[in-house]
Amino acid sequence: MTQRLKALLEEAERLRRGNSIGQVLSEAHRQECVGWLSAALNAVQLACPDPTNAYRKKAEQIASDWHGLMIPTRVGELAQIIKNLSADLQAGLLSAAGRARAETFADFLDHARAYLKEDRPQPAGVIAGVVFEDTIRTVSRKYNIAEKGRKLDDLVSDLAKVGTLSGAKAKRARAAAHVRTKATHAQWDEFDLSDVSATVDLTQELIDSELGT
Repeated sequence: MTQRLKALLEEAERLRRGNSIGQVLSEAHRQECVGWLSAALNAVQLACPDPTNAYRKKAEQIASDWHGLMIPTRVGELAQIIKNLSADLQAGLLSAAGRARAETFADFLDHARAYLKEDRPQPAGVIAGVVFEDTIRTVSRKYNIAEKGRKLDDLVSDLAKVGTLSGAKAKRARAAAHVRTKATHAQWDEFDLSDVSATVDLTQELIDSELGT
């Protein structure tokens, strides 16, 4: 799918160029644009099977609008949609793998909640901390923030800068990062049940708001 979208974008660079007032260059050019719009819409629908998806709805609107001689403009508009969609696909946010990842995160959090009910903060903290870190790194990739080899606190600061995390949520995220560090280093006295519970809650919020489909 990523390769197909890339090919469509490359083709669009030529087709989106009209004459001095944006109109088609010839009848052959118009026909190519019509074919491209159909292929592009089909690709978007395959990538976004949910009919309520924002990318799909906008693509369908653009493709269904009357084109006339200004059809190169429509090609340019839909190409921009595909460009952004492709970035989300590469980040794993719209693919089946991305959905599975979010579901897996939620499953792990359920295990953490079960340990909390048993008053076992140690295993709950380890699970919640790891899922929190993976969630933060996945969300960072969504916003094109380099995360490889970087500390959690730095990623939290970057997400706060781009507005993904509010000031209050960033503070909660730093506390969750603390739980993650202490739990994975077996420093059990450095956190308790309430700390782990707060980590689970925040992680679930991020999954729902940023990774949900």
